[in-house]
Amino acid sequence: MTPPSLPQKFRQNKWVRRAAYALAGVVVLWVLAWAAVPPLLKSQVEKVATEKLGRHVTLGAVDFRPWTLELTLRDLVVAGSGGSPPQLAIKRLYIDAELQSLLRLAPVIDAVTIEGVHAKLVHLGGGSYDIDDILGRLAASAQPEPSGQARFALYNLSVVGGSVDFTDQAVGKTQQVRELQLALPFLSNLDSDRDIKVEPRLAFRLNGSPFDSAAAGTPFTQTRKTDASIRLKAFDVRPFVGYLPSTVPVRLQSGVVEADLRLAFEQSPKLAVKLSGTVQASGVKLADAQGQDLLAFDGLKVDLQDVRPLERDVRLSLVELTGPKLEVARDRAGRINLLALSVTPEATVASRPAGPGAVATPWKVLLDKAVIRGGAVAWKDATTSPGTELALRDLGLDASGITFPVAQAVPFEGSAGLGGRQTASFTFSGSAVPDAATASLTIRALPLDAAAPYLAAYLEPGLSGQMAGDVGVIWKAARPDGKGPELQLTASQLSLDKLALTQGKTVLAAVQKLDVAQAEIDLVRQSVRIGKLVITQPRGAIERGVDRRWMFERWLKAGGTPGASREAGTASAPAPVPDTKTATPGWMLELAEGSLTGGNVQFSDRSGPRPVIFGVSALQVQAKAFSLDGKTAGPVSVSARVGAGHAEAGKLDFKGTLAMQPLSVQGQVDAVDLPLHAFEPYFGDALNIELLRADASFKGRMRYAQSPAGPTLKLTGDTALEEFRANSVQLQGTGAARGLQAAEELLAWRALGLRGLDVSMAPGVATQVSVRETTLSDFFARIIINENGRINLQDVVKASVPAGTSSTMAATATVAAGPAIAQPGNAANAPVATSAPPNTSPPVISFGPVNLLNGKVLFSDRFVKPNYSANLSELNGKLSAFTSVSPQGTPQLADLELRGRAEGTASLEVLGKLNPLAKPLALDIKGKVRDLELPPLSPYAIKYAGHGIERGKLSLDVGYVVLPNGQLTASNRLMLNQLSFGEPVAGAPNSLPVKLAVALLADRNGLIDIDLPISGSLNDPQFSLGPVIFKVIANLVVKAITAPFSLLAGAFGGGGDELSMVSFAPGTSELSPEARTGLDRVAKALAERPALKMTVVGTASLDVERDAVKRERLRQLLRAEKRREAVVAGATATGTVTVSDAEAPALLKEVYRRADIRKPRNVIGIAKDLPQGEMEDLLLVNVVVTDEVIRDLAVQRGVAVRDYLASQKLPLERLFLGAAKSVPPEAKWTPRAELNLAAQ
Repeated sequence: MTPPSLPQKFRQNKWVRRAAYALAGVVVLWVLAWAAVPPLLKSQVEKVATEKLGRHVTLGAVDFRPWTLELTLRDLVVAGSGGSPPQLAIKRLYIDAELQSLLRLAPVIDAVTIEGVHAKLVHLGGGSYDIDDILGRLAASAQPEPSGQARFALYNLSVVGGSVDFTDQAVGKTQQVRELQLALPFLSNLDSDRDIKVEPRLAFRLNGSPFDSAAAGTPFTQTRKTDASIRLKAFDVRPFVGYLPSTVPVRLQSGVVEADLRLAFEQSPKLAVKLSGTVQASGVKLADAQGQDLLAFDGLKVDLQDVRPLERDVRLSLVELTGPKLEVARDRAGRINLLALSVTPEATVASRPAGPGAVATPWKVLLDKAVIRGGAVAWKDATTSPGTELALRDLGLDASGITFPVAQAVPFEGSAGLGGRQTASFTFSGSAVPDAATASLTIRALPLDAAAPYLAAYLEPGLSGQMAGDVGVIWKAARPDGKGPELQLTASQLSLDKLALTQGKTVLAAVQKLDVAQAEIDLVRQSVRIGKLVITQPRGAIERGVDRRWMFERWLKAGGTPGASREAGTASAPAPVPDTKTATPGWMLELAEGSLTGGNVQFSDRSGPRPVIFGVSALQVQAKAFSLDGKTAGPVSVSARVGAGHAEAGKLDFKGTLAMQPLSVQGQVDAVDLPLHAFEPYFGDALNIELLRADASFKGRMRYAQSPAGPTLKLTGDTALEEFRANSVQLQGTGAARGLQAAEELLAWRALGLRGLDVSMAPGVATQVSVRETTLSDFFARIIINENGRINLQDVVKASVPAGTSSTMAATATVAAGPAIAQPGNAANAPVATSAPPNTSPPVISFGPVNLLNGKVLFSDRFVKPNYSANLSELNGKLSAFTSVSPQGTPQLADLELRGRAEGTASLEVLGKLNPLAKPLALDIKGKVRDLELPPLSPYAIKYAGHGIERGKLSLDVGYVVLPNGQLTASNRLMLNQLSFGEPVAGAPNSLPVKLAVALLADRNGLIDIDLPISGSLNDPQFSLGPVIFKVIANLVVKAITAPFSLLAGAFGGGGDELSMVSFAPGTSELSPEARTGLDRVAKALAERPALKMTVVGTASLDVERDAVKRERLRQLLRAEKRREAVVAGATATGTVTVSDAEAPALLKEVYRRADIRKPRNVIGIAKDLPQGEMEDLLLVNVVVTDEVIRDLAVQRGVAVRDYLASQKLPLERLFLGAAKSVPPEAKWTPRAELNLAAQ
């Protein structure tokens, strides 16, 4: 059977037919809708939208497919304001609705696609935008929102290829959003769809920076739990800089931000927002308000572990800052740029809680790790001159466990290097809490000249060198219980290399290396403890200028020291008295072990008339257990070489102990050839000499201690003063009259050694000095008698020290005491200084044997013209022990023995006893000089006698005895051998017959022996031994002229001027026994002095001897009569006849009888016999005495003397008769013959 055809079925089946009609109706509706909706919708959209927005809205094409409920709108454009480009343009809008919307009675959209959307927004400034008119119209026509939530279901919402241009005319910036992508797969609040997760996605490029985000959540459930992810790459923040508030103190110049964040949101049971992920920024540059660079970094990475902003709880796993560059600057006014970034008052007010009763929950921050890599810090300081520029490079920092509020110590560590060409580096580590911190720092090759601009404000010279070491800081804040604060600096090891102070190219001071180990500095307790200090090769110059300022005073700039102006302003005010109750203790210093090696210091002090210059080299110092306030002595050793001038430097070694409170030092000292002369300007004001050289040595032990009562000193050992040379100096204002001449060698010796020296000084006890043995070798002394007769050595020591000396010493002591300011303790805890009572006891000095070796004394006499000099050489001797103590008031004299040579030929010997320390002086000395050649003494002879000495030798025996009462007894015996004077010198002050004096004093062997005993009292200020001796010698010469026979008699047993004449009985020429005795002595003297000749001059006086001559004539007649009678009687006649008293009357009578005179006669003319007396008178009357008789008498007297002397075997060629003299009457004249001596 043939099946029915389709039309048949259609007609037969009612439901089919109904379905067909319905389908046809639907198709017709679809066709009608397809044809009518697009134009109708286009016109209505343009009309309604234009009315609502107030802008012209155009729609390009509308495509509606009713059979699928798909609507497509193309080229939808909202015009811009004022003819500007379109405000909004959508290239294609596609909507796909579902038929189930009818069933659910809610819109169900299967897809919404927006393609090619472009929006434009312009900020006109002042908060106005170019869409304000649109917003205003929409707000005016807004309908009240219906109650209840609108039900909908939206699937597959997407925006593709969108873009937005935001132009901000206020800041002149345009922000562009490109490639805008939005995908929302599902969003529904229908009951059946509420638990379905919504996973939207948003992506775009903002100014070229990609942004991508994704989320998954159930926004319409009760919890509204949502998880989202946000990704931002290379987001450039520069276009948004203009939006920062003007109150922000920094300016963002550039930066790129990247983010990869995950956001978790949940509303029930409690609103919670959780943020995690990573945020990064790179290329960030910040500047201050003036546009100066402030901070820049290459990268900042923040790993958010769990950030809950609503709960103010932040947990970060990592904050890493890469390549930060921080610019810190201080301007001329001292303002630091970072401090100017403080929060402004407006910002502070804005950040306060909204209500007065609101209490903000404190933020809690936990950062697992913070890292800084490759950082740099630049510091510029305009307050210094020149300006300072420092930089840190390669800064790295690692910190962990950072919490806020701080609940535990935060450990950190890092490193950095110094910028520029320097190789300095730092590493540090530590931990910190708000009230305490510890840190350790390792420094390598830190250049000290980096601090030069800051030191330049205080120091003239520059500082250079490098620092390296390991240091630490310990800080604790003050506690509520009153303990603290604490601030300690530690250094396990610290070294300074090539430390130097320089000015220009001149190195003022330098240290090759300074090492410090185990050091602790407590800034609160003001204490310094050093385990070990090593100073290597320090060198420099300690100088004091003519302005009396030390070099370190010149190093300090005027006004550079803090408080200088304050001190200057109060300089005239009296110094405040320190309050000992409230004074702060001073700094304490403890040094466990210290050493200094290879030191070299040049000292120069030009503050006085003569500079003090010396050098210290090879300085070595070792010390242990040293403390400024330590009462326990610690071991210390010092060695150095000390030199001055071109001489070889001396050596100094000390090993002992040192304590500072109170000062006490003791130990072994070994000093060799220290240049004492270098310090002469400090003590030379007490001397009138120029000390050229003096090398001092000492080997022994010393002990010195300070106490309130005074210092105590003990020295034991051997000391020496070698290579001593001193010149005399011109006395200021006195010239040559005082005697010391300039640039003349005065004193010198090769070595003065004191062995067994023992010195003791103690408060209230007499100073004791003892020397076991003393040796002076190769010494020289110049003794000068100056033009005024004063001996130069009398002026070597000044009578009193000038006032300037004390001031100089006081100033020096004040400067030297300067470091005492740094001594521990001040007026509060320093021991009270009490003045020790002056020690009035004289020192007790004892010397053992004193040896003199190879000495020389140059004697010069400038009192005579021409000058005279004599040399004493090869002086050797010894002096036995002596002391200043006088038992029972009697000084103990030492034995003296001294031998040498005078003028290189004469021997010298001094023996006796003396005590140089005895007061009053007491001595008993005998000296001998043998065979001193006299020609060098010609200047003396020319001055005093007018004749030079051609030949002769001198021997001298002297003896001096000085008793304690000052009584001097001196014997001086001069022996001149073969003394011969030359011819008179023209123009000499005097001209004396010295040849006669020599002839008188010299014996037959040419020897003159003179004894000059002298006595006097040294307590008599008018008594002086030297002038007395010279006066006696001068008197001898004068006496040789005026009374030669006194000298002659003195040489032969006494007598005086009586030997210069021979007395006769008046009227006679016969020699009396006394006259013969005197002539015998004269004959003996002449026999011993063959250089003498004698002239005898007889004298007689007519007036005085007239009667005596008559009586002598009568006696001659009597003797003649007796001879006649003897001849007549045949007896032998002799030339010498004497008449006795018994014979006289007979002889007188015979003479009278035979006399041819007028005689009395008797009456017969015979001569009367007269009594004997009358006969004598008559005979005497008839004797005629004339001048010729008197002259003959004088001649007879001279002949009698001459003949008698000739009879004593004196050659007649030495005896001469002078012309007889008739002497006029004189009251004191006596009959005599005069003897005159002369040299042959």
